[in-house]
Amino acid sequence: MGDRLTTSDRRRLLALIGSGLTAGLAGCGGGGGGDGGDGGDGGDTATATATATSSGDGEVPAEYETATSLGGTERNPDSLSSKEAVNYQTEPSDGQQCSNCQFYIEDKNDDGMGACAIVAGTIAPDAYCVSYAEYQG
Repeated sequence: MGDRLTTSDRRRLLALIGSGLTAGLAGCGGGGGGDGGDGGDGGDTATATATATSSGDGEVPAEYETATSLGGTERNPDSLSSKEAVNYQTEPSDGQQCSNCQFYIEDKNDDGMGACAIVAGTIAPDAYCVSYAEYQG
């Protein structure tokens, strides 16, 4: 049992590190020091960043904001990994899928989608990511 806990802790740590690196590198996209007065690539970068963050990918309905996952982990909106950082995919992988993961938050509003305690955005029950840790309940 100790190995399972260690494995899930290691996966979560790697997911959080990947998320932190992604966020840190996103700030290195340039932009000429933030003055935006050069009319060059800085403006394009700012537009692309704004589009990516306002796409709605990380947003969830209010009932999921701080909900608790199947395994008892409370969702913290300030410390979530992006779907890209955890290689989120809409199909299961070798029988592993989000609805069987300890971090999955079940559908609360009958739209067929759930959420995750460690990944941003709505989550399909039959999706998969590298942070998968089998729910033992």
